[in-house]
Amino acid sequence: MARSPAHSGHIDHHLACQRPVGSRVPELRVSPMIGPAPRQRGFTLMELLIASALGAMVVLTAGEVLVMSRAIERADQTEAEQLDALHLALTLMARSVRQAGYPGCHPSRRQSLIRAGHDWLEPVVATGDGLTLRSMRHQTQARVNDAPTRRDRLVLDRRHGIAPGAPVMVVNRRGTDCVLFRHAGDDPSVLNRGPGVAGINERPARGHGPLGEAIEILVPARTEYYIDTSVGGDRLSLFRRRRANSGHREELVVGVESLSATAGVDIVGDGAVDRWVSGNADLAGAAVVAVRIRLRAQSVDLATTIALRNGRP
Repeated sequence: MARSPAHSGHIDHHLACQRPVGSRVPELRVSPMIGPAPRQRGFTLMELLIASALGAMVVLTAGEVLVMSRAIERADQTEAEQLDALHLALTLMARSVRQAGYPGCHPSRRQSLIRAGHDWLEPVVATGDGLTLRSMRHQTQARVNDAPTRRDRLVLDRRHGIAPGAPVMVVNRRGTDCVLFRHAGDDPSVLNRGPGVAGINERPARGHGPLGEAIEILVPARTEYYIDTSVGGDRLSLFRRRRANSGHREELVVGVESLSATAGVDIVGDGAVDRWVSGNADLAGAAVVAVRIRLRAQSVDLATTIALRNGRP
């Protein structure tokens, strides 16, 4: 049944009377029609497999690069350690080579009174797969009581420690003169450079050279360098054997696997090398003025040439 306008107005007036004063009439909003939400798609199994394979390849490549870099670093460190070991070995050997045959004074001022036997001043005895050197080492210093003197007997202010018949070198304090002889006496405080009963020394035609008050006494020293099994037994090492150390072997540098030495010989007498002698050659009487040393430790090889201090007169 249709509602009359008067009835509608009555209802509106009734609703307005029931609404509190000052309140707003609520607005009705109608949302537009929205369609169904779109479906969200995930990764397919094939995509996951491909991504996993790519990730595994990246991880493996990074691991291989890391391992290779570590290996290169270890190899470089090992090579550096080997090179340091060879430098140390060459330094120790060079010190001995430079002193080999040096008598304590200028070669042109030295005098030898020894009548027979090998020359104690020959510096290099043997080369090849080892190196044997001869030199003079410090024994003691003393004062000659009746200096300066040209006599056979040198009366000292202390005991000299030289055995009868043993070779000895006496050097002036300033190194201006030196004389090599065999001790012809048995007094522990007197050195005898005379012939003695056995005639072990020659008497100079112009007499003995004068010796000042302060002298240095040197005795022969023999040093051998060679390669042998290390004390640990698992590697090779450079060893040294010295007569001054009662012939006991000394392990110098671990890891040195090879040693070769070559002697440079002066033939014409000008102090320069005229010929290189390799192997275990007989160097008796040869004027050796330089030594060439080559050392090897695994992949590292190092060589140097060392001139002897007695090389030039």
